[in-house]
Amino acid sequence: MNKKLKIILIGFLILTFIGQVFLFVYLGELRSNFDQGMSIRGTNTIFFMADGYSESDFLGVKDYLNQWQGKVIIAGISENLTTNKSVLISDILLSDIDDITTYDAIVIPGGKQTSILTTDLYAIDLLKAAYDQGLVITGIGNGTLVQANAGLINGKKFTTYSPIVTNLTAAGGTYINGATVVTDDNIITAVPPNYEEISYAIANAMGYSYTLEVDISFEKEDDGWNYSLTVEPSDKHIVSNMIINLSLVDSTDEKTLVKAVELVEEEGVYITNFGILANGFYVIDITVESIYGNIEVRTAITEFSVGSN
Repeated sequence: MNKKLKIILIGFLILTFIGQVFLFVYLGELRSNFDQGMSIRGTNTIFFMADGYSESDFLGVKDYLNQWQGKVIIAGISENLTTNKSVLISDILLSDIDDITTYDAIVIPGGKQTSILTTDLYAIDLLKAAYDQGLVITGIGNGTLVQANAGLINGKKFTTYSPIVTNLTAAGGTYINGATVVTDDNIITAVPPNYEEISYAIANAMGYSYTLEVDISFEKEDDGWNYSLTVEPSDKHIVSNMIINLSLVDSTDEKTLVKAVELVEEEGVYITNFGILANGFYVIDITVESIYGNIEVRTAITEFSVGSN
């Protein structure tokens, strides 16, 4: 091998190594962002599956639940499940499930599999038992037909693909036009591909909350009298509205509400101006509204003093 070829080969190996390092770091950061805030550790979500399942529905929700440290179990009509050119191995056969209450939630992906599941009497009986025991049951796309066939849509609000709205309405449901995910009691219906929203709905229905870290900073103007407030949530995309309650605390720790302010959003940062405040000790309570509903808030600063107090 001549010298020039050796140099080219060494250069290629170095660039390949650097590329792998950058990819590893990028994937690590992506996973960290994916994990932030939500944990459903200890939960068991079972997917009802048959040949022809929607691979995107399955993977779209499974990936979120796994990233949030929840366990996913594949319950198949048969041991080997096929869709397109993929083969998936079941963790357990539907016919071998004795006690559905050992699980926390059920997900029924869409796809051609629904024609199999809607006529499988054992699967239908499991869904009925799961509903009676309060398990969270999610149907995605055509998967809502399986819910309807088990009688789970009767008296419920729902969403689904437009061609099968009449099927679910005939099953006693009330269609919510334009909704992508609808939660009614322990029944969730959804239209793909809103897998993030679907996954949050499942976690929230199981009683888990997203924890949102909030950093608060003050800017004092006019010799420290005019207080401006900046609030920056760690995950901006899930916040739809933010309200600050400013209260004055007296010597007996009693709180008196001074003002409630809906913050103005500017490029993911929420700001407001309290104006001139009297001397005293203040506490800030933050109310966050989200497209995912249930949120717990952790703040870096929740109290401050004005003047000599």
